[in-house]
This record gives sequence, structure tokens and C-alpha cells, in this order.
Amino acid sequence: MDPTNVVPGRIDYFAEPVKNPTVAVAEKYSYESMASDLEKLKSRYGSRLQVNVIGTSWDGRNIYEAVLGNPDAGKHVLIHAGIHAREYMTPLLVMKQLEYGLEFYDRGSYGGQPLSSLLQQVAVHFVPMVNPDGIALSQFGLDAIRSEQLRQEIQQCYASDVSLGRTAAPLDRYLSYWKANGRGVDLNQNFPADWDMLSADMAPSYAGYRGAEPLSEPESQALANLANSRRWAATVSYHSMGNVIYWDYQGNRVQQASGEMTALIEASTGYRAAGSSGHGGFKDWTQIKDDPIPGVTIETGSVACPLPLSEYEDIWNRNKMVWALVAKYAMEH
Repeated sequence: MDPTNVVPGRIDYFAEPVKNPTVAVAEKYSYESMASDLEKLKSRYGSRLQVNVIGTSWDGRNIYEAVLGNPDAGKHVLIHAGIHAREYMTPLLVMKQLEYGLEFYDRGSYGGQPLSSLLQQVAVHFVPMVNPDGIALSQFGLDAIRSEQLRQEIQQCYASDVSLGRTAAPLDRYLSYWKANGRGVDLNQNFPADWDMLSADMAPSYAGYRGAEPLSEPESQALANLANSRRWAATVSYHSMGNVIYWDYQGNRVQQASGEMTALIEASTGYRAAGSSGHGGFKDWTQIKDDPIPGVTIETGSVACPLPLSEYEDIWNRNKMVWALVAKYAMEH
């Protein structure tokens, strides 16, 4: 960052690490770690953080919302991660973003403005793990699923995918690259964005099944209800992989703002921008719905998922400023 943009008496927020961090970097950052860390962060930072439960997964895990900054701010930004199971480095990334924002809340600056001032005007809402069941399954296998019925349904997905030639992998490897939720629904194909254009022939699977109807799943419902709960200034959807930013969609009603944010993120991360070609995604839906929201999908990482821990440092260095960058954009527009 340009040192001339640092506020006198405050440090560049991104120039030093958090001392004695709560959020530990791990290749398999789990649901249990996230839930515990949110509790510890709330205890450590008090009123700077609000933690809410916005839904519950099929297997009984909470879907958390962590609000950084003034909950009564005039502007609000929504950042979510972990909607695809095997992309479980993204929850770690946004939890570290949250922790940094909390740690440097009173003594950091960004873009020539104290973070405390920015966060008084813009609240940043993080949903770190939209798909906790799928992530548990991808990380730890079938035994991580509590429900016997869900375990049976997952085994049926495997049998179906083997018979259809969608996989030849043994069960444990098949589960490691699982993308869907615990019922075999791809949550990022479950939103009402040209959902009917997705294949109706697919059955529940590790990936690619749109669900019985839009918003059929508690996880997608939780995120959609949050998106419809207020007027948002921006959304960021974290995925892996590709080092790319998807920002547009046919029928995008907030194209200019989405494009402006993308240019800023592109310059900050070094990722390249591209249009979106799929259907049923969260970003796509938020850009075309009534009361549309400017947004981007950021695909982190350069190798196939699940990403190895060796990818984390580069991902962090590219993305650590993104939440503040988007919050500052929201404040100014």
C-alpha cells in the first residue's frame, strides 16, 4: 500500500500479522474449528463482532453469519464462502479476513481512512461456511455425517455416479472431491437464476445436480433469505479454483457497479476478470433479482480442489484486502 495513504498514528492494516491469532491456518479447516473460533473471536473482540445463526444444514450444523462493524451502518456488504464442499480453503480465508478486521479495527487504516471509520459506515457480513455438511464429508469422509439416512443417500449417490460413468474412483477418493451438500445437491446451482436451463436429467451426485426446485435446500434458503433481508451494497462469493473473477451474467441489472468492483479487485489480486456462463448461481441470482445487488465471484487457487496448504499463502496475500476494498467502494457509491 502507498505509505502516503496510511493515517497518521495508525498502522497500515495489512503490514503486520495478528499476534497470537485465534484462527489457525490448517489444510482442513473444519466446521468445528470455525464454530469454536467464532465463539473465541466474540469473546476476544466483544461488540465489534455480532454472530448470528441464519440456518441449519440437513445434518444439523449451524450456518453462521459474522457481522464486522456497525450493524446499524448505512451500507452493508455480504461475503460468503464454502458453498462448494471441496473448496474448503475459502472458509479459512474469510475467517482470517474477519480476524484481521477485528484485530486492527481501532488501530489500522485502509486507503487513507481509519478502519474504525470505514466500519462505522459499512458493516461487513461474513458467512464463512454455507455448506458445512459437504465440507465435513469432503474433509473427513462418510463417518463425519451424523445422520444414517444421509449416509445412505451419499452411498446411493456414489453407486449412481459409478453406474453412470461419472466416477471410477474408490469411495474415499470420490468423497474427497465432493462439491454438493449432504443430499447431493450442488448449492450453487440451486438459486433461481435460469434454473430451468440446467439439466433435469441429473440425479443427486457429488456435483452438478440442481435440486428438485430452486432453493430446495436449507443452506441455499438461508443464504437467499439473508440476501433478501436488507438492501446490500455488494456481495462477494468465494470459490476455488482458477485465479479468476466472474462478474457478469445475462440480464445483470447492476452491471456497471459489478464491473467497477471487479476492476478494483482485479488490480488488487492480480486475478483476471471473466463473464459467467453457468446458471443457478448465487451471484447470478443476486444480479438479476428484484432489488439487485452488485457482486463478484472470486475463484482462488491455481490447482485442483481440494487445495493443498501450499496454496494458502499466495491466496491470502492476494485476497487479504478484498473485504476492505469492497467496503470502501460501497461507502463511496
